[in-house]
Amino acid sequence: MSYLENGATHRSMFRLMPPLHHDADPNRSQVLAHIAENMQCDMGRAIRAFNSMRHPKSKVLVFDKVHRMWKGCDWLPAHDDSKDAMILIEHRALERRVAAMDSELRKALKEIKRLNKQMADLYSDAKEMGDTSEKDEDWFKKMREVLETTDEKPSKSRLPKPANTIESMVAQAWS
Repeated sequence: MSYLENGATHRSMFRLMPPLHHDADPNRSQVLAHIAENMQCDMGRAIRAFNSMRHPKSKVLVFDKVHRMWKGCDWLPAHDDSKDAMILIEHRALERRVAAMDSELRKALKEIKRLNKQMADLYSDAKEMGDTSEKDEDWFKKMREVLETTDEKPSKSRLPKPANTIESMVAQAWS
């Protein structure tokens, strides 16, 4: 909250500001001219005040997306019909935002359900793999036992001579 020289705040001074156009060029901006006139200051200070008042945390000045104008946060048109129309427009805009948020929420919930199902499937697969790993361990133990018993080197007397040695080929040729 910034206090002006007269003790007022930006909110108290500009909350009822009528809709005005803003331009990137400070000399053509109606909003900056209005702020500079009411605060009786130079354009640089008016720009800083405008940036402060339009900040999302303060929201002293709000942007009307329909008419593309800046207005005070509490400003209402002078005619009752216009007030009702403006309130209806804002209400419909809020309804659209709520509907958009609702659809985003539904998408997020659907994604959460999908991820939960995927986690459950992975968990059940991991459980099944845990059961088979015990079977695999038993198989590996049996194989180790078999390999340990067959690791003994056989004696040469038990092995038959291979049929394709040079000696056997020469013996066959002379016979």
